[in-house]
Amino acid sequence: MHTLRIAAFPFDVRPGEVAQNLAQACLGLEQAQAAGAKLLVLPEKWTTSFLEEFPAVLRRQSEEALTTLHRQAEKAEMMVVGSAPGGEGARPSNELHFLGVAGNLRPYRKRMLFSPTGEARQVERGTTLPSVVSTPWGKICAVICYDLRFPELCRPALFQHADLLLCCAQWPYPRVESFELMSRARAAENQVWLVSCNRAGAASLGSRNQVMEFPGMALCVDPSGKIRAREDGGQLLVSTVDFAEAEALRKSLPLGRDLQRAGLWPQ
Repeated sequence: MHTLRIAAFPFDVRPGEVAQNLAQACLGLEQAQAAGAKLLVLPEKWTTSFLEEFPAVLRRQSEEALTTLHRQAEKAEMMVVGSAPGGEGARPSNELHFLGVAGNLRPYRKRMLFSPTGEARQVERGTTLPSVVSTPWGKICAVICYDLRFPELCRPALFQHADLLLCCAQWPYPRVESFELMSRARAAENQVWLVSCNRAGAASLGSRNQVMEFPGMALCVDPSGKIRAREDGGQLLVSTVDFAEAEALRKSLPLGRDLQRAGLWPQ
């Protein structure tokens, strides 16, 4: 398979309103399926958004929402990637999930927690690097929001020969230009297609109760760092990625080979 139809739905994630957020995610899945997409990317923590506390009942509702969307994605023969509260600890992790035809997988927990909003007081920090997951639609690596600023966390996409790098985010307006810049940089330095999904709306996040506004931005970036498709304002993005383009770029500009020659490729 050389091409893949992808979608991203950067909707307005409402804090603690699991049923409403699930309805939006199902709407995005329906629209993406109608557009012929096989992969849908959702925003960070799309079931609950960020909260000071995650009581057991809310965590259970979040898991039930993930199960519902997983079954809907299976029926649609699609895959959905996003993040939600996860894990069994006293505090949840910000956990990545792959739902639908890839299986109900939880390959990564967010490692870089955003200190300005006190994220480390809300969730447990992950301790591993993102994994590259083999799926029916190719090898996929995914990161969560603030991770995008740290090249080290995206390097598995290059070292493990991923076809796609995904980012689920809640990245507010004062730093939106950085979100676009980092999306382009991570795609180019790893020579991989990248799809990023950054929520819409406004919400009070963190202990300071600061209201943040979000752009509802979704980007599809090619392996050279060029934006091929973009949506703003919370609308569904649909685009096609061509894996043959990435293969051709890696041959003409062999970053991996040259890293190996310089002794910088992991053993």
